[in-house]
Parts: sequence; structure tokens; C-alpha cells
Amino acid sequence: MKRGRRFEGGVICLLIFILTSSPVLTSTSAFNMAFAATRQAIEPEGAPSAAKISDPYEHSNRAIFEFNDRLYFGVLKPVTRVYSFLFPLQLREAIYRGFHNLVFPSRFINFMLQGKPDKAANEAARFLINSTMGAAGLFDVAQAVFRLENYEADFGQTLALWGLRSGDFLMVPVLGPSDPRDLFGYAVDSAMDPLYWVPAVWWVTFCAQSGKFTNYTSLHGGEYEELKKASLDPYIAARDAYIQYRKHLISK
Repeated sequence: MKRGRRFEGGVICLLIFILTSSPVLTSTSAFNMAFAATRQAIEPEGAPSAAKISDPYEHSNRAIFEFNDRLYFGVLKPVTRVYSFLFPLQLREAIYRGFHNLVFPSRFINFMLQGKPDKAANEAARFLINSTMGAAGLFDVAQAVFRLENYEADFGQTLALWGLRSGDFLMVPVLGPSDPRDLFGYAVDSAMDPLYWVPAVWWVTFCAQSGKFTNYTSLHGGEYEELKKASLDPYIAARDAYIQYRKHLISK
């Protein structure tokens, strides 16, 4: 039994190492993205919209969901608890803003590809202001002083606006809810993250990516627990919340 647990722990650590140091996890985690919208996006289970979701891989998706669930409670939650204890909320929010400011290229390019030059200009102005007056983006001076709102854009949205269908629902190890369109878009956006291209030894990149992922997760503690409490079937709840959240982003 102990040997099996050690092996499972080693596999989990290896997955975290690979994914946090790869371009696929250099931007906001889709695993957390789905749960960030549960309070606003989730509908009652069995609602008509849920029946339209294409989920032919439900059996394997549920197995991966269970793996992610164990990973969250066994590794991510304990780590983020310690991290949250060491770093106060205001500092963690500043760190998040700094990382968010850094991935400006992805948002700017996607706004241009979506035919939204006004939002692209807004994004460029926000980047210039926050990178200088906002201490490398740690403070959102653009919004607080100049009333320049923050808008999100990703390549998954861009592909949707170009008419590409989302495809079948997927549950990805560590990453969480997704679909072929968003998974591909996620990889493209990640490849545009400047952190991925910084010439540095592997452990520097790994620490930066892991810190970014841990910091973001610490700001959304308890959301997954709320989703599980509020639903009879957490898998269906997570799936529906993700689909509705993505539809909301695409419609904006």
C-alpha cells in the first residue's frame, strides 16, 4: 500500500513539474477559470442547456475529474494554504496583476484578430501606463486613475468568433475543463507569454511558472469546494459552469 502511494505521489509531482514548466500552463489555469464563474454561470442541474453539451468521453472525463479532485485536495490546496499564510492578500493580488500585465501581447494580438481595434488600443494604453506608473503592473493605475477598463481576450475566443466549433467536452489532467478549440487556443496564448521566452536556466523558469500558478490558485480558494457542496454531481456542475463561462466570454 505504501509503495503504491509513493508511486502515485511521484506521478503527481512529475505532472505538476512538467505542466507548470511548459507553455500550456503559462497563462490562467482553465481548471480555476471554470470555478471562478460558478456563482454567476452555473444553472440548475438538468437544465435544457446542459443536455446540448457534447460529452461522448464522459467515462474517461469523469476518471480524470476524480484525479484532478484528488490532486486539488492532496497537493494544490495544502500548498496554497501555506502560500496564503506566508503572503498577505494585497501582495498576492499585486503579484497577480504583475503577471497579468506581462501577458499583454496575447490579449493585444487577439483583440486585433477579433477585429476590435478599440479594445486593442485600450489594452496597449493599459500596458504602457501600468508598466511605468503602476510599477511593472503591480498596481492597476490605468483603471484606478484613467478609468481604462480591463478586458480579457484569448485565442479560443478568437477561433469561436471565426466560426470554429468548440467540439466535444474534455477534462484534461491538472488543467481541468476544456474542449479541442479552447485547448488549442490555450496553447497558442501560452506560447505568447513572455515568461516562456525569457532566456534562463530551467529552474528559474520553473519557479516563475509555479509561482504564477500557485498565486492564482490562492486567490480562488474555496470556489471548488462551494461548487461541490452546491451540486449533486460535481462533474456535471463543473462541466456546465465551464461551458456557460466560455459562452459568456465569447458573447462579450
